This record gives sequence, C-alpha cells and structure tokens, in this order.
Amino acid sequence: MKRERWFIKSCLIVLILSLACGCTQDGGRPPFQDDFEAVDGGWGADERDEFRRGYGEGEYFIELYGSNWFAWAYPGQQFDDVSVEVEAYLTSDPQDGHFGVLCRHTDLENFYYFAISGDGYYAIFRRVDGGALETLSAGGSGMLYSPLIKTGEQANDVRAVCQGNELSLYVNGELLETVTDDAHNRGDVGIGAGSGAGGNARVQFDNFVATDQSSES
Repeated sequence: MKRERWFIKSCLIVLILSLACGCTQDGGRPPFQDDFEAVDGGWGADERDEFRRGYGEGEYFIELYGSNWFAWAYPGQQFDDVSVEVEAYLTSDPQDGHFGVLCRHTDLENFYYFAISGDGYYAIFRRVDGGALETLSAGGSGMLYSPLIKTGEQANDVRAVCQGNELSLYVNGELLETVTDDAHNRGDVGIGAGSGAGGNARVQFDNFVATDQSSES
C-alpha cells in the first residue's frame, strides 16, 4: 500500500545553540548524545500559534496544531557520514502524524528527513533549495506501509544511516529501505515532526544519539 506524498505547508525552523563535543581516549569523535533530562541542553523551547516545543518529564516534544505542518530542531553539530537514532512516539490523534530524524541539514532549505507515521508508514525524504519534501523511497511515489512499525502511542526506535551516497532507514533494529542520493554530503543532525491532513500532532522524543561513521568502511 502506498500513501500520496505530502508537502511542507510552512517551514518552522528552530534555531539551536551549538553543543560542545569532547574527545575519546583514543582521539576519535565520541557520539553526540542527549536524553533530554536537562532543560538547558541546547534544543530550546518555544510556543507560537502554529506549534509548541520544549522539554517535559525527561523527554522533548514537538506539537503542531494545523494540517500539513512540519517542524524540526537541531543541536548544532556537523557530520559527513553519520548514524542518527532516537526513540519517538505519537501521543495524539489522528495517527497520520509523522516523525523521525534528520541528517546533513545545512540550512532550512536543504536536508534529509527519515520519517515514520503513527499508522505504520515510512519514507526517506530530501529537501533541496527550499523546494517541497521529495520522496526518495518507494521509487518516489509516496510513503510505504511496514508491519515493523509499532502503531498508535507505542514507542519506535528510528535510526538513519547517511554514509556516502547511501541513505538507510532502520526501525526497531530492522532495515526498511536504502536509497542513493548525492544532493547533500555534510551537515547537522536533528529531530522532526509533522501533522498529516487530519492536523494536530504531538510527538515525544527520547535518547537521541548521533555517531560519526566517517571511519567506517
């Protein structure tokens, strides 16, 4: 089953302060991690007519009010090849709201977005030069259904691996799809959430990890 692609109605960028990153004992770059326990961790908080975002009970949330809105946040890190992982779940109806992780985010007009929905669909998207979100998975035709995605308010582990021209989406440890694209090769990481045609979506995020994959073969 395929779902028609959706487009960004309005782009809501969250401006985030960069977070410091130290060194491991062997000199390699350690994973960037955030469990959202600290409310001053750098992701910020905001409330507007279109959305609300912030910290609560050891998690981070993004809440959208209208239909077909999309918002995202990023911590100010830079990676070439990277694995990005987060635990996330939808806490609102209808269940067509989507959520996931970003990689190679250079600005509000250019990034990759790896998403699943509360009703069991997934897709890998890109945005180039401020255009609409383009579907790279499913031959560009839309979101696909997978029984591996936990539906409703159940938490899913969403992981993206952006390595060279290969972009892979994993959910709950299982590979759903790999596509190739060369539009973006470096940038920030982040989390994103959006509402479907039914409007109103609230997504909770926890245990964010971004791991440098540049040394991997």
